[in-house]
Amino acid sequence: MADTAENMEQQEPYSNELIELTRVDQALAELRAKHGNVPDYTTAEGYKAGKASIKELTGYRTGTDKARLAITKPHREFIERVNNYGKSLIAEIEKLEQPHRDAKQVVDEAEQRKKEERIARLRQRIAREITSYLDTAQGLDSSALAELYDQAQGIDTGDYFDVTQEAEDERARVINEISAMHDAAVQREQLAAEQAAIEAEHRRLREENERQEADRAELEELRRFKAEQEAQAARKESDPTPEPTLAAPWPREPAISQDERTEAETSWADEEEWAATAASGSESNWDAARADLIDAGLDWQSAETAVQAIFDGAVRHVAFDSGE
Repeated sequence: MADTAENMEQQEPYSNELIELTRVDQALAELRAKHGNVPDYTTAEGYKAGKASIKELTGYRTGTDKARLAITKPHREFIERVNNYGKSLIAEIEKLEQPHRDAKQVVDEAEQRKKEERIARLRQRIAREITSYLDTAQGLDSSALAELYDQAQGIDTGDYFDVTQEAEDERARVINEISAMHDAAVQREQLAAEQAAIEAEHRRLREENERQEADRAELEELRRFKAEQEAQAARKESDPTPEPTLAAPWPREPAISQDERTEAETSWADEEEWAATAASGSESNWDAARADLIDAGLDWQSAETAVQAIFDGAVRHVAFDSGE
């Protein structure tokens, strides 16, 4: 400890002020030897020795603390003076500094507003020139989406300045979404084509069935007609009384135009004259024509149909005389 105190005297600039503390330091070795072991306080002798140790150690402790406060008092007062002095100087400097800061802040805030306005305009450009591709893509087929995808690939983001990264990110997002829309459109169109093919096949099969049904109906009608003819022939063989012949339906030719009737020099009876003749009760050209057709082998219904066709002008090269 003596060496320590000696070293402090040689090295410390305040060695004279530390004399009291040095004395305590020198006494520490003796104090450790004397009071280093705690006695048995449960015995009278140990209790007495312990009290003596506490008293002596307490005296050293409080004395050391008083010496510390006494030594540092002038220094603490000096530090307080330094702090107060420095704070007053800082306050004066701030009075000079603050106007400069205020003026600078006005300019900085104006520049910040301009920057924010510029960025807002650039972001509007992003929405107008890049994001709008997604609006255009709505409702397009796969071919149009493929063309739009190629156009989006060519978007130039080099002149977006403060928001260049935002423009590049939005361009990438738009391209990805258009690509997804194109894939979805391709799938929809494939499904639609497959559905159309299925519907066309169903329609073809339905029309084929309808034709087959019509053919079967026609065949059944021919069979029925043939059966009636055969039955009529059988009745004639068994009954000598002649009966009207059941003829096949009179074939009706397609209607012809007025020009064709004119070229064939066909003249028709006036409908009002036919009606007047029928109203008079006398035999009309209509009745006479029907009777002749029945005599020629047609049944009454077929003869009536043929006369109607002649009257309608549907039979070429045939004319009614308007007289009786």
